[in-house]
Amino acid sequence: MDFKAKLLAQMAKKRKAIADVEIKDGSTKFFKRGDLEAKREQEYLAKQEEKLAKKQERETDSEKPTNSKSHENVLTNDFDEKMDISEIRKKLRQRNAPICLFGEEENDIRRRLRKLEIEQPDMKEGWSNELQTAMKDIGKEMDKAAVEGTSSKLDVALPTNYNDNWQKIEKDSTLLGIGDEMKRDCDIISSIIKYILARWAKELNDRPADVKKTARGMHDAAHHKQTIMHLKNLTNSLERYNVNNDIRHHLARICRLLVIDRNYLEANNAYMAMAIGNAPWPVGVTRSGIHQRPGSAKSYVSNIAHVLNDETQRKYIQAFKRLMTKLQEYFPTDPSKSVEFVKNS
Repeated sequence: MDFKAKLLAQMAKKRKAIADVEIKDGSTKFFKRGDLEAKREQEYLAKQEEKLAKKQERETDSEKPTNSKSHENVLTNDFDEKMDISEIRKKLRQRNAPICLFGEEENDIRRRLRKLEIEQPDMKEGWSNELQTAMKDIGKEMDKAAVEGTSSKLDVALPTNYNDNWQKIEKDSTLLGIGDEMKRDCDIISSIIKYILARWAKELNDRPADVKKTARGMHDAAHHKQTIMHLKNLTNSLERYNVNNDIRHHLARICRLLVIDRNYLEANNAYMAMAIGNAPWPVGVTRSGIHQRPGSAKSYVSNIAHVLNDETQRKYIQAFKRLMTKLQEYFPTDPSKSVEFVKNS
C-alpha cells in the first residue's frame, strides 16, 4: 500500500507540472518536453531575479548614513582597504570566528572583523586567561598609581550596598529554606555573598604597600577581582529575583549550613550535589523494551549537574566555592565539621 500511495502521489505531481505548462493549441492533449523545460527555466530565472533584487535592497539599506557619525567613520572602507585579506583571515582565526560566511564578499568580511574589534576589543589575540588578564589590569593600576604618587589605587574595590552587620545576617539566615519566598532568600544569599567579598577586600587592602606590589600580593588581588567578575551574573540575578529556582534552593541550603550550622563538611557535600549532581549515568542499553528501567526513574532534574549547563553558570558556581573557603577561614568550627584548606599567611 505504501508503494502504491507513493506512485499515485508521484503521478499526481507529474500531472500538475504538465498542467502548469501553457499549451498553445487546445485541441491536442500532447506537449513538447522543451515547453516544460522552458517553463521551469523561466520560473527559476524569475526567482533568481527576485533574490538579487532583495539582496540589492538590503545592501542599499545598510549603506544608508546612520545618525551616529562615529559609527559611520569606524565602519568605512578606508581603514579596511589598507589591510590585506590574508591578514584579516588570520585575525578572524585568532578570534575563533569563521573566515568567510556563505554569500559573503570581501568587503563584508572586512566589516565583520571591524565590528568584532569594536564589540570585543579585549579579544584581539583570541582566548586569554582571565586570571592573567586581571593581574595585568592590577599591574597597570599600580604603574599608574606610582606615576601619580597615590596609594589608594592599590586597594581592591569593595562591593556596593553590602551589609557589614554579621549578627543581622546570621539572624536572617534562619529563615532560609523555610517556605518558598524567592525575594527573601535572594536578599539573604546576596547579603552573605557581599559580606564575604567585602571582608575579603578589606583584608587585602589592610596589607602593606610592599606586600601588595609583590607577585603573591598581585595574585591574591587578581583572585578577588576574578571572583567578583564571575559572580556578577549571579548577584545581578539575585537582585532582580530571577535566579534559577533549583540553583536558589541549593544556595539556600548551602548558606544555611555555612552560617547557622557551621557545618562546612555538609555544606561542601551540598555544593557538590549542586555542581556535579548525583544523577545516574546511563550505561548500556536504556530503552531495550517497552518497560522503563528502574535506574532511569532516578534521573530527576534536581540531580543533574548545573556546572555543565553553560559557561556562565560554571564560573559563578566555582567562584561561590571560593567564598565558602573564605567563610570557613573567618568563622572556624570543629575539625569534624571542617573541610581541609590552606590558610594564606
